Amino acid sequence: MSGARRSARVRRTGIALVHQGEVILPAPGAEALLERGADRGGVHYHFPVEIEIIAGAEAIDTDALAERVLAKLSHGLDAEAEA
Repeated sequence: MSGARRSARVRRTGIALVHQGEVILPAPGAEALLERGADRGGVHYHFPVEIEIIAGAEAIDTDALAERVLAKLSHGLDAEAEA
């Protein structure tokens, strides 16, 4: 059947090549949420962030590294909101 649409489950995390016209749906719980601010003066986006830490030969504090990454992300989002 030429041109038939069918869905498929992604079995491995990785970079994907998406073609024009393809529909991509997030996994349950991974979708971004949008809400109007209580003051009706702004829009708030809520989206999950997953950080994968792969350690090398050197020992690292993964909790401290995750906190540093989240702090940098938060700082970047705050700076963008002020711009």
